[in-house]
Amino acid sequence: MSLEIIYWLILLIPFTGFLINGILISIFFKNYSKISGFITVASVFISLVLSIFSLINFNDKGVQLLDSFDWLMIGDIGIKTGFLIDPLTSMMLIVVTGVSLMIQIYSIGYMASDKGYSRYFSFMALFTFSMLGLVLSKNLIHLFIFWELVGVSSYLLIGFWFKKNSAVVAAKKAFLMTRVGDFGLMVGILFIFSKGQQYLDIPTLYKGVSSGEFQGSGLLILCILLFLGAVGKSAQFPLHSWLPDAMEGPTPVSALLHSATMVTAGVFLIGRLFPLFESSSEIMVIIAIIGGFTAVFAATMGIVSDDIKRVLAYSTISQLGYMVLALGSGFYAAAFFHLFTHAWFKALLFLSAGSVSHATGTFNMKFMGGLRQHMPITYVLTLLGALSLIGIFPFSGFWSKDEILGHIYLQSSPLSLVLFILASIGVFLTALYMTRVIMLTFHGSYKVGISSENSSNSKSEDNDHPAEPHESP
Repeated sequence: MSLEIIYWLILLIPFTGFLINGILISIFFKNYSKISGFITVASVFISLVLSIFSLINFNDKGVQLLDSFDWLMIGDIGIKTGFLIDPLTSMMLIVVTGVSLMIQIYSIGYMASDKGYSRYFSFMALFTFSMLGLVLSKNLIHLFIFWELVGVSSYLLIGFWFKKNSAVVAAKKAFLMTRVGDFGLMVGILFIFSKGQQYLDIPTLYKGVSSGEFQGSGLLILCILLFLGAVGKSAQFPLHSWLPDAMEGPTPVSALLHSATMVTAGVFLIGRLFPLFESSSEIMVIIAIIGGFTAVFAATMGIVSDDIKRVLAYSTISQLGYMVLALGSGFYAAAFFHLFTHAWFKALLFLSAGSVSHATGTFNMKFMGGLRQHMPITYVLTLLGALSLIGIFPFSGFWSKDEILGHIYLQSSPLSLVLFILASIGVFLTALYMTRVIMLTFHGSYKVGISSENSSNSKSEDNDHPAEPHESP
């Protein structure tokens, strides 16, 4: 089997799962809706296996540029379909398929009683397809198409419970706020196109940057436009407020889209176009400052929130700030090391929050407490995720955060000192809000008899929660 076929399979197998669940089962074979989960799990599992194979192959052969066929011809302008396989692509394929697989398996039990079961799994498969297309894209046109498909998938999943007004409002807010950033990205791509259609090809764009084709004030404006797209998708200040509200979707959606994969698309964009950003010292300073400020600002919001999913959402914004800070400081490898580790432990924390919600009937930590005795497995897993997020040795978060902090500390400029102080404050605040989560949720005494006056956004997604909390399936 050729490499090109393998990458097409990685991309298209989840899309096939979307078509089967979204058309055949949802419309024609509704009585077989319960197999939807297994179809999505199987399709993502195959993509994961092939992604692991591609990683092994990459270690043998290095960077590969694979062109398939002419996708679009307008006069003398031709755009080919193709894949760019480099270290960033290989790592992101594992993150997207690996984390997605774990969450799909979890979803089979979590969404078992939901009437939109097959619709849910078709949307999840569509999102996985969209994200895989984004990371595999070799040219900016395809990247932008999949970028927008990721946005559409996010809209569908956040507003999955469309009869719930707060979910509809949250979906529209996420869609519209990220469109602000997407407009900047689109204008930036048009700016690149004006320099020559050949620069829509990302490897050719790298050559154009190294040859000095992009420089001066035009380069700064271009980078600002492209960075605006990253700010919207990765929920950096000031386009951050949509992410906490996006918790209105099912908890597995929060785990997949808004901690592990979708929100890292902005960080991925900076990494994919890093030679362009790196050639402008001004934009690097802007990126670093916004990342450092976001890391601290979002962490302060996590301290005062009582909704466990919102705490984790603000934590995600903060950790994305660390990645952006590292990229702005020029530490490419450290940024993506933290992206990799964060994807796993933050998804774990979100799934643990869903387990707690099923047991207690709420996301409000004020109505929890004492769950350590009732849910020892969930307690241990949440504790492991929290220790990694805080950055305690020897958990994965320690190594990736330490890499970022160490690099910044070793720089001698006054700005680096300010950024190191911001990053250190963020580390302390992370420890503070995660310790608060653990203590309020699992220690003390269980607050039985949840008030019926709780706000709707603090209630569980499962109306059939037991009176006595116990482990989820």
